[in-house]
Amino acid sequence: MGEEEKVKEKLETVIDRVRAILQSDEDARNSDLYLMILYVRRFTELGKYISFIPYDLIRRYDGIFENIRRARQKLNEEGLFLPTDPKVAKRRRRLAEEYRRTMPRLEV
Repeated sequence: MGEEEKVKEKLETVIDRVRAILQSDEDARNSDLYLMILYVRRFTELGKYISFIPYDLIRRYDGIFENIRRARQKLNEEGLFLPTDPKVAKRRRRLAEEYRRTMPRLEV
C-alpha cells in the first residue's frame, strides 16, 4: 500500500480530511471551491473526472456552489421544486431541524 493510500485510510471523517487539505495547501484556505475540488479529487471517485483547473479560474467562481445551494433552498422554502427523492427530503428536514435547534435566535 502506497503512502497516499495509508494517509487516506487514517483520514476517515470529513473534518479530518478537510484539516489535512487546509494544512497542506494554503490556497485552499482562501477558496471554498478550490477546497471542494481538492477534496473530491483526493477522497472520491469523482476526482478522476475532474481535470486540471487553473487556480485563477477557480477563484473567479468561488462561492458559486453556495449561491446555487442557497437559491435552491430559498425556492424550496417557498414550496417550489421540492426534492422528489424521499431520502433527500428527509435528510434536508433533519438538517433544518438540527439547525433551528442549535442556532440561537438573534434579537434584532
